[in-house]
Order: sequence, then structure tokens, then C-alpha cells
Amino acid sequence: MNVHVFGSPELARWDARPFYDVTRHPGDRDDVYERDVGAEAWRGAPGPLHRALGDAILGYDIFPPRLVRGVVRRRIALGDTVGVHYIAARIVRLFFAARVVAVIDGPSADGAWWCTGFTYRTLQGHPELGEETFAVETELATGRVRVALRSWSRPGTWLARTFAPFVRWLQVHASKAALAHLAGLADRPARAPIGFESQ
Repeated sequence: MNVHVFGSPELARWDARPFYDVTRHPGDRDDVYERDVGAEAWRGAPGPLHRALGDAILGYDIFPPRLVRGVVRRRIALGDTVGVHYIAARIVRLFFAARVVAVIDGPSADGAWWCTGFTYRTLQGHPELGEETFAVETELATGRVRVALRSWSRPGTWLARTFAPFVRWLQVHASKAALAHLAGLADRPARAPIGFESQ
């Protein structure tokens, strides 16, 4: 279980920060990471695996805690500031935040999938400028369940631009680690409840 810090002074310092200007530019990166994690036994509605992974995502238990620790005040809701402690090689610890701009729990636009998750947009001072969606999705006709991370971004600070190749490597590494972490949660014995815990 990812460890969350509630009421962190670091998070409070980000609450009033504005969004970056999110006008898309040529050269912005579009990333899609998806992984099938199982199947539900029935069709037409999300089942226990979907709901358990949805609880994990809305509790910000998305990344392995050795790499990223989420900082939230509650189960994720529209308008929340979500903080991230990024732990690189146990030497460098970075803190930055984003704000939730959408919470999803319903059918996709084409009606083929049930999607549960959220989208957040980075705040000024975050190394990356952009938006990211974290979701679990069940194909209603087949019961197939997948986890997905979809984003667009570009460097948001001069430091991120200066070290762009390394920052990009960290970004890709974190996304792949998130898919592996969520797949590991899906494989838990008896699919016990996953996700948000208060402290």
C-alpha cells in the first residue's frame, strides 16, 4: 500500500498555485501506457477487480512507494491538489503537485468501456507542464480489464528543460513502474480491497 501524508505543509504551499497555460505546442509529448490486468466473470458492468483498482487509483496508490509517494488529503475529488514525493535513487527527493480537473466513473463516449479514474493538470513549478489521466477500464462486452495512463506534456521549468533527457527518462520510468504496480495490485490473492487508507 502506498503511504499517504495528510495535511502536509508542502501540499498546502501548492494549493494557491495557478495552472500552467495548457495551450498545446508543436513537439508536446503524447504518451499512452496501457496494460491488461485480468478479466471480470460477468459482462455489462464493472466487477470487483475493476472496483478494487478504481479504489487504488482514487486513493492515489498508483506508483510503487519506493519510487513515488502520493500526498493527498482524502480520496481524490474534483479540485483537489495532489502532491508527489518523487524519490530518485534514494538520494534526491523532489516534491511537486497537480490539481484534479476531472473524476471519471462511467461509460466511455462510445459506450464500449467503463472507466474509473481521474485527470490532473500540473501547477506552476511542477517540472512538467501538461495533463495526465489515470484509469482502470473494463470492456463491457468481454469483461477485459486494463489500467491506463495517458498524458501530454512538455518541460515546465528551466531546470527540466536543461536536463530534458534525464527528466524524460524519469517520466517514462515512473509511468512503466505505475503500470507494473497496478498490475501487481490486480494479482493480489482473493483480490482484497485495494486503495485509500486514512492515517
